[in-house]
Amino acid sequence: MEAAYSLQLLGSPKRLQQYMRQLPNAVLLVDRTGMIVEVNEILLRATGFAREELIGRPFRLIVPGKGTIRQFYEQMLEKEEQNSLPVELEWRNKQGKSGTSSAMVLVQESEDTLYMVHLFQLGREQGYPLAQRFFQRLGNDNSLGFIMIDAKGDIVEINQLACRVLGVEKITVLNRNLDDVFARVPESHRLIQRDLLTGVKQQNNAMYWSNNNQRFELLVDSGTLQDASGQTVGGYILFKDITNLRSIEQKIERNERLAMIGQIAAGTAHEIRNPLTSIKGFLQMFSQLFEDIGMAREKSYTEIMLTEINRINSLVNEFLLLSKPRDVQYSMVDLNTVFEELLPIVESQGLLHGIDVKYSSRGVLPTVVGDAELLKQVFLNICKNGIEAMGNEGTIHISHHFETDSNRLSIDIHDSGPGIPPYVIDKIFDPFYTTKEEGTGLGLAVCQKIIHDIGGQIRVSSKGYGTTFHILLPYM
Repeated sequence: MEAAYSLQLLGSPKRLQQYMRQLPNAVLLVDRTGMIVEVNEILLRATGFAREELIGRPFRLIVPGKGTIRQFYEQMLEKEEQNSLPVELEWRNKQGKSGTSSAMVLVQESEDTLYMVHLFQLGREQGYPLAQRFFQRLGNDNSLGFIMIDAKGDIVEINQLACRVLGVEKITVLNRNLDDVFARVPESHRLIQRDLLTGVKQQNNAMYWSNNNQRFELLVDSGTLQDASGQTVGGYILFKDITNLRSIEQKIERNERLAMIGQIAAGTAHEIRNPLTSIKGFLQMFSQLFEDIGMAREKSYTEIMLTEINRINSLVNEFLLLSKPRDVQYSMVDLNTVFEELLPIVESQGLLHGIDVKYSSRGVLPTVVGDAELLKQVFLNICKNGIEAMGNEGTIHISHHFETDSNRLSIDIHDSGPGIPPYVIDKIFDPFYTTKEEGTGLGLAVCQKIIHDIGGQIRVSSKGYGTTFHILLPYM
């Protein structure tokens, strides 16, 4: 009598993938028509196929022979009853080479019948136990990224940290070519480049990589792998995530620069403001006098001079904000209220430039400790920078996400502009650095100081098709 073992495989595809990933042997999931609907990483590694080369293909691609999946299942049951042992099954890899493995098929009988084919030997690596343990340890390492490619440029191994940095799922890139995986990224910006296979090595090369949510500072080593005859058969890349270390170094450097600026500002601010006050007073008097006697042209000159004096005063105010803390009273701030008051200003600025403003976080933001007016200044400054960068068309998108590992809220402000070049992105927070003709170079430096003073951080990511600022804030 046939025994049917029911599998509870209902749920999202991601949940199913997670379940199959935890199994210790190679597995493929087949529907009633005999088409493969899911596989796990062990099977991909053993057969050399990429996931996209198997999904939607006949299961006979892996298990050679004739007959339907139902007939195959019934044959396996019959053999098990005769031998009372797991049945030996022939399997085939991408190159057409065959092997044997003990196997078992489990079935879920339902409206959408599914067959799960287990190939047990493919999960038991043979030989070199120490090397195998090393690779298993490397695969779970949270501080060292590892990627290996073969001579064709196919990714044959990648660990979880590398997947997190690249923003990919391991099962979707295993055995796929570099050109497919990074099709949307210019070759000069790729973390792994084909030059690696020609012998171009890296050693302690500092670089950055950004995905949609985060920017990483990396220290990269790479090299080639040769066979016994000296022929290159593949390459590897190892990298250390030094984002936190770089953040500490940059914070120390920034504090040193701000301390120097503070010393200069303390000695010169009054010397600048006192004569400006006198000049502004006399100009206001002249302006009124010119108006009284009908000298309109001369009055317009004084108005231009007054405007420029106000601009100098604003610059001095920003200069002082960088140099010493303001008399700030921190309190509990509802970010929903902040954005309710801020959005009309941003939307009006966008309307003037033909920019569409989208806000995805209405009514769901938490409370933070800070100064509401200073936070508005930060968000408004970054939004205005994005609007100006896009010219006369584009979109500003304001959203948020929670970083569970650091328990912080990230306010994400994304523009669809041309992006920030790599040689500029590391300088944009430096005081007095600007790419605008009339910019002071203090706007982002002031924003960064405001956020740092309340225990937050500003990150920026840009890959040539838009820029995202992530304002990270501790929340209640």
